[in-house]
Amino acid sequence: MNKQESSDELNLSNLLFKFGRYWYLFVLVPLVLLAATWVKVQTTAPVYRFHSTLQLADRATPGSRQAQEVLTPSESRNDLTSVEDEISVLTSASLVQQALDKLDFEVSYFDVTNSLINKLGDLKVQEHYQDAGYTVKLDTIAPQVTGVSLYLELRPDGFYHIQGEADKAYLTDMRTGAVLETIDNFTFNEVVRPGQLLRTRHLTLTITPTDSIRSLPEVAKRYFVINHPQALVGEYQGKLVVEPTERFARVLRLTTKGSVGGKETRFLNTLMETYVLNDLVDKNRKGSKTFEFIESQITKVADSLRRSEAALASFRASRGMVDAGAQSSSGIGKISELENQKAQLLTTRRTYESVLSALRTNSSEEAVSTWASAGVNDPVLDSQLSDLAQLTSQRAGLAVSANDDNPVLQALDSRIQSRRQSLQRSLTGLIRSSDATLSDITNRLASIKTAINQMPENQRQEARLRTQTTLNDQNYNFLMQKRTEAALMLATNVSDKKIVDRAQLSDSAPESPKGKQLYMFAVLAGLMLPAGFLLLRDRTAQTVQSADELKRVTNAPFLGLIADAGRKIRLARMEMPRSAVTESFRTVRVNLQYVAAGPDRRVIGFTSSTSGEGKTFCCTNLAAELALSGRRTIIIETDMRKPTVAGYFGFDSRHAGLSSYLNGECTLAEAIQQPDIPNLAILAAGPIPENALELLEMPRMASLIAELRKSYDYVIVDAPPLGLVSEYYILNQYTDVTIFVVRHRYTQRNMLSQVQELAQRQTGNQQLYVLLNGVNFSSTYEYRYKSESAYYTA
Repeated sequence: MNKQESSDELNLSNLLFKFGRYWYLFVLVPLVLLAATWVKVQTTAPVYRFHSTLQLADRATPGSRQAQEVLTPSESRNDLTSVEDEISVLTSASLVQQALDKLDFEVSYFDVTNSLINKLGDLKVQEHYQDAGYTVKLDTIAPQVTGVSLYLELRPDGFYHIQGEADKAYLTDMRTGAVLETIDNFTFNEVVRPGQLLRTRHLTLTITPTDSIRSLPEVAKRYFVINHPQALVGEYQGKLVVEPTERFARVLRLTTKGSVGGKETRFLNTLMETYVLNDLVDKNRKGSKTFEFIESQITKVADSLRRSEAALASFRASRGMVDAGAQSSSGIGKISELENQKAQLLTTRRTYESVLSALRTNSSEEAVSTWASAGVNDPVLDSQLSDLAQLTSQRAGLAVSANDDNPVLQALDSRIQSRRQSLQRSLTGLIRSSDATLSDITNRLASIKTAINQMPENQRQEARLRTQTTLNDQNYNFLMQKRTEAALMLATNVSDKKIVDRAQLSDSAPESPKGKQLYMFAVLAGLMLPAGFLLLRDRTAQTVQSADELKRVTNAPFLGLIADAGRKIRLARMEMPRSAVTESFRTVRVNLQYVAAGPDRRVIGFTSSTSGEGKTFCCTNLAAELALSGRRTIIIETDMRKPTVAGYFGFDSRHAGLSSYLNGECTLAEAIQQPDIPNLAILAAGPIPENALELLEMPRMASLIAELRKSYDYVIVDAPPLGLVSEYYILNQYTDVTIFVVRHRYTQRNMLSQVQELAQRQTGNQQLYVLLNGVNFSSTYEYRYKSESAYYTA
């Protein structure tokens, strides 16, 4: 095809015309969707949104912020609470599980209302909470069947009838959520007295009526469902949303949604209370460990102080001494100062070793706790240990809902390991530095002691005992001060996280379903679906849709179009004289006389791409129109493989025809038949030969065409289709005008390439035209006005 096929332009009038033919779709589809939407709105429980707010602490502190600001040096207050970490904790499965364990959500209660729509089935269901008229108390130690609707009926004798069935049910351990057994084709049918324990293999529970049961309206059915613990956690965790109220704000907004307001508000409140309580418990645990550690150190130092004081008193009593300080005040003062420094340095070094040992055993929490309780002032280590604590806390929050293969968890492990190794290197360096300082202090003490040794023995021993007693006394006072601080911190422990707003309804309008939006969407979808279907069908059609399309994809001139006459019509002029199809043949006849005027335009050949396109119908009717207009016309049926022309005029197909004449079996006069139409002669195909192609190639065929040219005004050649046989390429040498018949919405677009091939075979004054057949004027926008064209027919 020389001319590239282009896409159709979207003409608004044409589009509206196509839609108008299928107006019933634009009425029926919206009505169906509106009905389905109405059912959806009526059967869907309204879902509302609920929210609450929670304030976080400014800093991660082991006690109350006020006490911590007094007890902690300002340079170490750099451990800001991570909002993202706290959000992860709030939305973690473990915290949601803790909150649900405090609530009575293990059983859900439902009613099937007496509404009209429920005549079609249990479509409209209403969930209750604390107003169902009865409560179901589970024995959580025993396994229960979860996820099955258990229908409850109060019998006249006061007993409850419980029945339920399911294709598949799960026997679940309510404490762990583990599925103990899968039950196929589960059925349950039991009767139990209110308040009496029902114990079966699959259910262990007690049903107790409440006071509200007397005031409840009549319903079609009542049933309850035992929820699977893990599924319940997943449900509430999935609809819980936690986010800051503003960017960089430390106030979090907790949001959830559900159809039962009582359950959603209780869940949010319990979740916040559990979160705050866990924070307080964690602070108390850390404070208790600190207090216990200081107590153990005080016991050891107090014992050493008693022994040193007793030794000093015993020495003075045995030697009759009162005070030897004046004799060695300078040396003893230095020794006391150095010993104090040495003791503090040893304490610090032991702390370094304890923290290092904890880090080497992968006990990050013990390392942080040991460092916090030691009271050593080292801003660098403070910062590094604070970072390690934050990373460990963040990993603990994420590990609740993620496995070890999680990339984020692996990244946190890598950062924790890196921080631990960095701390180990820092502590190792600090221990070496402490050892060097201790060695220096030891050398200085040895020098001073050597000088004191020159003092009298009694004074020297008294000074040694007094120094040891003073050192123990200082350590004891230091630890007593720390114990007081730890006790104050533990006594004043309160959570820095607090509930700002308790759970409440966010909007009186339901979150879903939104009736107006759904109805509007149904109407729009009802209009768009048929429109899209019609457009898709039109755009994906592979057949010729209009004359404009023929003009775009072929180079051959357009001769005209023939209206659709139906399958039973043969000769439209005789059977339908005042019809659109007859008028269209008149129009084409006029066009043909114009393009085929002159003595060298007498032989007109008709062909098509395949059978069924109306080639013979157009050929015979156009020949009849030419004859009735006063032109002597003859039809030659060269399609000897599948002849049909004889049937149009009521002739016997076995009568001698073209095949008989070309075989020499009869004369031309014997082969030509005369119909009832004046000026028209028919040379039918005759008996079907075995060598149709060879007969058309005979010189007798050329002589026949030359003879008929002289005797008739028009010689109409009904040739076989191009797409099936090749006879027309032989006949083309005899024709002056070729008419290629294309059937509207029948001929495939890809078959139009044959028009281009045929045009290339035209030589000299030969001309090729395209005729569009079978056009339904009333269903085609371009030609809708032609449906009334028969009105003007004489």
